[in-house]
Amino acid sequence: MYHAFRQAPYLLILGFLCASPMRALADENDDKDSAGTESIRRKTPSGEYVDPASFFRFHGYVSLSYTEAGKALGTGPDGTPHILVSSPGPAATTGRNPGGFRNDSALFVGGEPFDGVGGIIEIHFVGDATDPVITEAKLTWDLLENSQRTLRLVAGRYWWPFGIHNDEWFSANNRFALLSPAATETVPTHYNEVGAMLEGEAFLAAQLGLNYALSIGNGVPSFSLMPNVRATGADSNDDRSLSGRMGLVIGEKYRSEIGFSLAAGQLRDGEDATRATTDPDRYRADFDAWGIDLTLGWHALALRSYYYASNEDLRAAPLGQLKRDGYTIEPSYSLRFERERYNRVTLLGRYSSVDEQTLGLGTLRRTQLGLGINLQITRSFVAKMGFVAQGEGAQMPSIKNDAFTLSLTDVF
Repeated sequence: MYHAFRQAPYLLILGFLCASPMRALADENDDKDSAGTESIRRKTPSGEYVDPASFFRFHGYVSLSYTEAGKALGTGPDGTPHILVSSPGPAATTGRNPGGFRNDSALFVGGEPFDGVGGIIEIHFVGDATDPVITEAKLTWDLLENSQRTLRLVAGRYWWPFGIHNDEWFSANNRFALLSPAATETVPTHYNEVGAMLEGEAFLAAQLGLNYALSIGNGVPSFSLMPNVRATGADSNDDRSLSGRMGLVIGEKYRSEIGFSLAAGQLRDGEDATRATTDPDRYRADFDAWGIDLTLGWHALALRSYYYASNEDLRAAPLGQLKRDGYTIEPSYSLRFERERYNRVTLLGRYSSVDEQTLGLGTLRRTQLGLGINLQITRSFVAKMGFVAQGEGAQMPSIKNDAFTLSLTDVF
């Protein structure tokens, strides 16, 4: 299905991951309690909303955002900007980027009715609440759990274990109401895999831990948005994707982590002659991707950043390969106050840039520079305001499309 050389890195990772949780650790770590591995656990988009240790429990959030965007449209299928919750593109009536209010809500149901066996269902109500999207429906089975290491089997539908960009698809987690270009175009976007995954944690030494995930599943049909959300529930061909991430966590107090991700698989196994010759989805294709992400925390300062690169190998297309690479950098500074309400103000920044090869149109470069402020009104209620300057260029005509955003999110 893929070339042999693509499988070699994964075999090395698999050997390392299987060996890591079983290796003997230093004696001084033997007295850690079993909850200690939670401090080094891989962060997932739904992780902070679900408590799988409870027998049965509801969590969720409701978010309202307002976006006023520029009227220029980019060359991509959705134009610019990438507005969270609803990909804008040109409105059918005006041909321009639509502004206004958008609503996003999510419901998480999780529990562990039997010791070591649990389940999580995550449902998003985006835009039209009559058409909910199930982004997670997974079961978990603890294969190994002690004070030093854990190992779990995850099966069903789950968020793609690649990088950290999936957080941006949650209104409650996104620091702005817009998606960064690197999160939407460098790797297959909004990718909810259906398959099986091994994940776990291990302490390597004092103040040093490891988390990891290795997944095989049905894969994803393309790099575009909607097919990845809705078309991975069933496998209509022989495509498979293998992906994994390994994260080194330094310091339990500050939760700093560096992660490495790899993925490869087949996108499409045949040609769709009904599509235009400049549409990559017309052609049979494989893909591979790699990435590195870094999160740092030190007192009031924090940094969230990642770099991804991918190749889409096409068959019988005008170009044999489409290359994409991009990065996002998000620094923040938080002021905390000793009071029940209005107890935290966070100043935010974002810079993101991506270069994307296209068929017949040259290389597209999208950039985004954002500044914002978040106000923690209560423990669960946060208000966000931001301004994002966006542009397209490189070998394309220069286009500017800035956006002003406001949002309110309540977590329950």
